[in-house]
Amino acid sequence: MELRHLRYFSAVAEDLSFRRAARRLHVSEPALSQQIGDLEDELGLRLFDRNSRGVELTEVGRVFLVGVRRALVSVEKAIAQAKEAAAGDRGRLSIGTIAPITQAFLPDALARFRELFPLVEVSVSYMDNRTQTDALLNGTIMLGIGYPSLSMEESDLLSIELLLRSPICIACPKNRWPAKRNRPALSDFRDDNFLAFSEFAGDYMDMVRKICRRGAGFEPTLLPVADSFESLIGMVAAGRGVFLCPEAIRDRAVGVNFQVLGGSKGEFELFLVRRKEPEPAATVNNFVKILFEAVQRLQTRKS
Repeated sequence: MELRHLRYFSAVAEDLSFRRAARRLHVSEPALSQQIGDLEDELGLRLFDRNSRGVELTEVGRVFLVGVRRALVSVEKAIAQAKEAAAGDRGRLSIGTIAPITQAFLPDALARFRELFPLVEVSVSYMDNRTQTDALLNGTIMLGIGYPSLSMEESDLLSIELLLRSPICIACPKNRWPAKRNRPALSDFRDDNFLAFSEFAGDYMDMVRKICRRGAGFEPTLLPVADSFESLIGMVAAGRGVFLCPEAIRDRAVGVNFQVLGGSKGEFELFLVRRKEPEPAATVNNFVKILFEAVQRLQTRKS
């Protein structure tokens, strides 16, 4: 039994005429009659009484029609939902993100996406770069946000796209470097503690080490002490140390100055990572567009 058999049966049952049903279905009357006959043979049931007055449903046919109508409604609903999924209007979106640097723009993008695509089920997990890569490869997440380092084998399966490039900024207590002073150099902070997030600290601390070694030739003293951006900035204000971050996410906070480093030899870069697929999920494509717009708004506000 095929879907067309159900559609043909429903049309004949509604019109009680092979001729009218054939015209509506754009098939020949003999072909339609043959299809109905095949359906009855397959079921082993007589669905129609054919007589000189026309066609009538048998009692079995009446019961069958109720189920067929329900089935056709379900099929049409499934087709409509599939088309919505193909357009990215329905489905799922699972994101892995390095925390909490993306908090400057990710909530904005998620809120906008939810507004435009309310039928998409979205999940966000905080993951370090290695966990993101593994999750992308095994299908646990559909999009990663971080600064990954991929092997050659992983590069064959995953694509990387630059999301944000920003000058390196340092957050320090106001009495450590007043705003009215000239732009500081990274070397001015070689004796300070460099604060980091206690969760997923490894990737961030590796990045800070590289920046300090390349930019100023010293090994930083790293302290993973904070579990959120807010608590970290509070510790900076309290004089526990300084914090390196992209200039694009700098914020105003009591007791803290955010300074773009003078003479910096590098920039902070954040990337999108996803699987290389012939037909990427439309939900991912739609969200990536909104995410870039959120980053652009952030950079415009900070400029």
